Amino acid sequence: MMDAAARKLPAICALSAAGGFLLWQVLAFVRAGVFEYPLDDVYIHLAMAEGIMGGTYGINPGEPASAASSVLYPLLLLPFPGTAVQRMLPLVWNFAALLALAGLFGGLIARSGVSRGWALYLALIAPFALNMPGVAALGMEHSLHALATLVLLIGLWRFLQTGEIGAALVLGAVLGPMFRFEGMAFSLLAAAVVFLGGRRRAGILIALGVVIPQVLFAAFLVVQGLDPVPSSVLAKFGGRRGGFNPATRFMANALETGGAAIFSAFLLTGLVQVMPWVRAHDRLPAIMATVWIAVATHLFLGTVGWLGRYEHYLMVMLGAVLVLAMPHVGRAGRVVVMAAALCAAVYYTYIAVASYTWNPRAIHLQQAQMARLVDELPREPVAVHDIGWVAWARDAQVLDLWGLASAEARRARMGAKDGQPEPEWAARLIRAHGIRYAMIYDDWIDDGIGHDWIRVAEVEMTNPRGKIGGYRVSVYATDPGFAPDLRAAIERFRAGMPEGVLVRNVGG
Repeated sequence: MMDAAARKLPAICALSAAGGFLLWQVLAFVRAGVFEYPLDDVYIHLAMAEGIMGGTYGINPGEPASAASSVLYPLLLLPFPGTAVQRMLPLVWNFAALLALAGLFGGLIARSGVSRGWALYLALIAPFALNMPGVAALGMEHSLHALATLVLLIGLWRFLQTGEIGAALVLGAVLGPMFRFEGMAFSLLAAAVVFLGGRRRAGILIALGVVIPQVLFAAFLVVQGLDPVPSSVLAKFGGRRGGFNPATRFMANALETGGAAIFSAFLLTGLVQVMPWVRAHDRLPAIMATVWIAVATHLFLGTVGWLGRYEHYLMVMLGAVLVLAMPHVGRAGRVVVMAAALCAAVYYTYIAVASYTWNPRAIHLQQAQMARLVDELPREPVAVHDIGWVAWARDAQVLDLWGLASAEARRARMGAKDGQPEPEWAARLIRAHGIRYAMIYDDWIDDGIGHDWIRVAEVEMTNPRGKIGGYRVSVYATDPGFAPDLRAAIERFRAGMPEGVLVRNVGG
């Protein structure tokens, strides 16, 4: 039974997270001058939802594409397609997920047996140490995935303590991978714990509940003429992220922005679980080992970084089991864990203020402006590699050169057996689709640029800040005969350009 002070911890933790979220949004708004999401990817989900409502699983009418890395998230964005109301749905879902996630974490602290002072400290600092406000501000599915993960962890802990298989364990196991595919590891490990804990039938049923929806979704993609794994997932493998090689991927994750935080938490949890006081506990080693294996699986096979979103659910898992271990690690151990939490909170707060809260400005000055240029050429097909703003609420056909929404482009870009694309791969693709202009980062497409393309303009951010693919976009007439029309559109486009963007004409 929790005392009155402990019962307040969920609300305190949720209010702390909400305060951090509000400060994040205020700072981002001041810097951008408008409300904007920190990632163009939000608009990919919105465009996918708009496509689903129009009868196509994809961003272009009549052209199936698996541009979303989440099964469920686009479905939550279905209402009011292509409207300003739909645009706010990611914000609403993420704020709700943030409050629920922080509230549940506060409840875990309250029930952990940690002393009142330490518990209050954790409730206030945990949202920042685990980057809850920063990830919720992104507008993506990662906060919902972290919420499902924590629900599963709480359900699994209850099973280990009481033998009870509750709704939290089942729902968390099934929903986690439906929000993010990498949730499969923890869900299946939880099913294995149930199986090995003597509930074999239940363990098998939970595993089937995890796997069958994924198989059905893969079958749906195949029926649509797509790969069984979303192209948006496959397009992110390769290059500096280590491809499909677990060892190089592990090293790439360690060196990625945010790698230090997740690897430090991973190592700290590993050290805590081998402490004699923890090992002597009859249930704690099982859940700590389960979480540790799940995190290790992600670090070898998954991705870390890009505004801290990919590893967020890992941080929540590790933070949760460290809280459970707190009463069993001695005073020195508690001081180390508390100091680590403070360091993580300072790190995530610093990087948010110094970099990530600049991202909405960057998205507004770049991707949103590219969408305005598309509006100047209504129904004219365009090739880009940041497809969100350009694809959402617009009629123009969009060719995704990076391959999130185009398996054809993904295969061409990622190359054949040697992993290197053929020269002018993008030019051939664009020609085959009858597209007459493109907006790209030159160094991303590189040798894929056509020899006969005419660079008509460069759109460059002044005082560039934030983490995006590049600060200069080149606008090409991929069909030389289209150059005059493109130049005229750019002149119209220039008239409404916000402060902070320079449009430079190139050529005649």
